[in-house]
Amino acid sequence: MLKEFNWKDIVKIYLTFWLGLFGGGLIDYFKGFSKPGVPIPLPIPDYGLFLKIIEVNFTFAIILFLLGISKVIQRIVILVLSFVIGEIVFTSGFIIGLIGILPHGILELLGFCFIAYAGENFRHRNKVIKLLFIGFIMLIIAAFIESSLTIYILEHTLSK
Repeated sequence: MLKEFNWKDIVKIYLTFWLGLFGGGLIDYFKGFSKPGVPIPLPIPDYGLFLKIIEVNFTFAIILFLLGISKVIQRIVILVLSFVIGEIVFTSGFIIGLIGILPHGILELLGFCFIAYAGENFRHRNKVIKLLFIGFIMLIIAAFIESSLTIYILEHTLSK
């Protein structure tokens, strides 16, 4: 089922996300915004948080899909938004940022990659439907992990 996709392109999109995240973290670090001792207010894990994360992620996914008309513009948007997210995520330090992004980020970014790749291959209808299905399922699972497990891990890490 997945052999028909060009994994090279999907990996390039995935690496663009991570490059942006870590680039944003580096910019944050060298600008001096990072304050590891500053406590972060965390949301309370609940059903409403899960739905809000799905709303935000699905909106971004649709934008990525539509930007697939121009691969260059799509990648620029991915890189710029990843930089901004990286600056926000790593504000409390590199380790805390990694703890906050890794539990759900691997699946979430991969889901975005499948959806972005679907936008680039819009002409191939069967391929697009499979890619969108896989991408949105990954986003739903990542939203569940983010709204429960990631918050739980951050609470216990920051309370020590």
